[in-house]
Amino acid sequence: MQRSLRRQIERAINLSWTAKNRFDRGTIGVALLFPHDAFADAPTWTPGPGFQALNNDGVTNSAFVRDNGDGTQTVVVGGIGPAQRPGRDGGVWTEEEVWTVTAPIDDFDGCGLGNNAQGITWMLDQPCAVIHREPYTTHPLAAVETYWENFEDSWGFQPRGERRYYGGWPFGEGREWAYLICRTELAHDEGDEVALLDAVVKLADLFGAEVRIYPYNLQKREITGPLGNTYQQTYIRDVKRALRK
Repeated sequence: MQRSLRRQIERAINLSWTAKNRFDRGTIGVALLFPHDAFADAPTWTPGPGFQALNNDGVTNSAFVRDNGDGTQTVVVGGIGPAQRPGRDGGVWTEEEVWTVTAPIDDFDGCGLGNNAQGITWMLDQPCAVIHREPYTTHPLAAVETYWENFEDSWGFQPRGERRYYGGWPFGEGREWAYLICRTELAHDEGDEVALLDAVVKLADLFGAEVRIYPYNLQKREITGPLGNTYQQTYIRDVKRALRK
């Protein structure tokens, strides 16, 4: 497999390497598609039927939203705080919490939840908001987050899917994936094609993943394939660092 992948990676790099004076030449993306049962033992939790992950990579592990069909929505956000707002008992806020907030959809405008989970605390200023707060450490969501944090520490990545990627299922329903990008011209920053090959081979072997390689389109300034230049990538350096432990 390693020899075949090396040839495919080199061919994909060469498709854009001929460009002159382009910092993006030689860029490629490699997707690892995991079997449906690859992470069957991982703990899961959702707030209930109808909830979808909030569409931001920095939030989606622990934030969910549901349109209630009556002009309101319910947002659940975990692992927030402490912050400069009152605690559950009205005193100083001292521990992380899980918030469940139901309010008119427009009331959530300005919370900035797409960028920062802490924005949910702004709903304290909305008179129509119904807010339920729970300790995070004893909530099932904390066990899920801890599992994936430990997983990433061990392997250098987290598999992405609907819960950890706002684009739904780019490779088919239930097919989780990891995406590595190699910018050959800037390889000293992220890892070169040799490091890319090594990381891909090891992860594919460990998790039984299918490998798909996508070259770069110089005209569109985009990696071909369903993920393009997404920032939601697995960094080669992180995989290499984890696998050396």
